[in-house]
Amino acid sequence: MLRRLDQSLWVAEDTLKVGFLRFPVRSPVVRLEDGGLLLFSPLPSVEREADEIRALGEVRAIVAPNLLHHLGLSPAARLFPGARLFGARGLREKRPDVTFTGVLDGAPDPLWSAEFDQAAAFGMPKLEETVFFHRPSRTLFVWDLCFHIAQSEHLPTRLFMRLNGAYGRFGPSRIARSMMRDRAAVRASVDRMLAWAPERIVVAHGDVVERGGRDALQGAFERVL
Repeated sequence: MLRRLDQSLWVAEDTLKVGFLRFPVRSPVVRLEDGGLLLFSPLPSVEREADEIRALGEVRAIVAPNLLHHLGLSPAARLFPGARLFGARGLREKRPDVTFTGVLDGAPDPLWSAEFDQAAAFGMPKLEETVFFHRPSRTLFVWDLCFHIAQSEHLPTRLFMRLNGAYGRFGPSRIARSMMRDRAAVRASVDRMLAWAPERIVVAHGDVVERGGRDALQGAFERVL
């Protein structure tokens, strides 16, 4: 079932199995002022929530925000054939089976620019992540730039995330830090996020930061940058 976080914000949640690991994974759904929906990072299991999503409105766009969050694109495109597909830079080459409408960069598409800001963390070429800020709800959406797995009942996942430096706290993992090839570019992206002063941060993996998002973000990257 979809979980409602704000007046126009819902999330679909599942468990992602990667080898012997079990990660929580999340896909946000945002209803724009005109009633249309943005579906971010659709889950491979998107069909389970398809009827709930349709009940909220028409999906206008499906967004794959980085080079890793693309596994649910094909089923989402099939379920919502009228939606435009937007992908991270380089994803068109990685997924030639998917027809993309546009490529994400630092400028929001006119479809959502009235309500969203976005920033591209182009200092991480293996990730090419774009983060989004929903102004009406003061919510920042990040994907693999930051994790927030506060706890896990799955022992291998706990051990891995401890070794990865991202268990029990909000912030970038060691793997994410290793992808930062241009730290000045990442710093510029983080500064832009801080300027938005988010209250809530919705991560793809882990717990939602419901309050004090700007302080959490600043503290996470002071240790890194």
